[in-house]
Amino acid sequence: MGYILAADVGGTKLATALFQSDGTVMKATEIPSEKTDGEKLFQSLIHSFQRLCEEADVNLSEISGVSVGIPGIVDVGNGIAIFQNNLPWREFPLVERLANVFPASQIVIDNDVYMAAWGEYAIRGFVKESFAYVTLSTGISCCSIHQGAFLRGAGMAGEIGFSLTDTVDTTLESLVSGPALEAKGRQVVGNPTLTLKSMMEDYYAGNEQIVAIVNEAVTSLAKEVYHILILSDPHCIVLGGGVFNHHPALVEAVRKEVGRYLQHPMLQGKEQRIEASVNKGEAGLYGAAARVMN
Repeated sequence: MGYILAADVGGTKLATALFQSDGTVMKATEIPSEKTDGEKLFQSLIHSFQRLCEEADVNLSEISGVSVGIPGIVDVGNGIAIFQNNLPWREFPLVERLANVFPASQIVIDNDVYMAAWGEYAIRGFVKESFAYVTLSTGISCCSIHQGAFLRGAGMAGEIGFSLTDTVDTTLESLVSGPALEAKGRQVVGNPTLTLKSMMEDYYAGNEQIVAIVNEAVTSLAKEVYHILILSDPHCIVLGGGVFNHHPALVEAVRKEVGRYLQHPMLQGKEQRIEASVNKGEAGLYGAAARVMN
């Protein structure tokens, strides 16, 4: 039996897991991400992998696949971590370095949003379906899959954070990302320490100022999802990432708002294709593992 090592390397935490070949998680762990030294970050990834194997009594020679999701710009074909804004890798030959440790393993790296999208695609049993994954957390991005292949475009496909909203100076990310919502809440209520968590508590409690802020974000998100529906007509759109995962009420709010826009008989009911993430915060790990499963 071959085993799979998967990693989701983020700016805050480095999550790793050891999978059996059938997709069952044997061991998983999280450690803080190294933020200043690229070599130290790589060594912490290797040490985390090794520790998982030791705890599960699995030899490194039994690892059939290693798959790593990372933020930022990734040269998938050449296996290079080109640029990660919140990580210290610059033109880092990640696949080559991993192959030195796991010479007999299939090795895959990709952008973390693509990994998470694949996890949601695979867990639904999709093979040929069209699919879109929208992630909302520190930023907002989208990954599309058509007939089992990623739509990468010329390299920037899915960067919906740059989508324009009301003016040429107002982007979607500037209105709906976690930090943007926090900043707007602090300004409106005059509290410089307000957090998104406490904002959402106020939202559920019916605080009119906070409800107005969140509703504005929901409207902007719903318009973007509507455009995705119209442009590519996917079989399923998953809303994931930290903000949606922690607040499923927002998924329902976006679905309901999109439904208001779908008045034409050809479009009615398509809002039911909007779903919450199944894998939640572990979508990146499950997606990474699925990329190298036989």
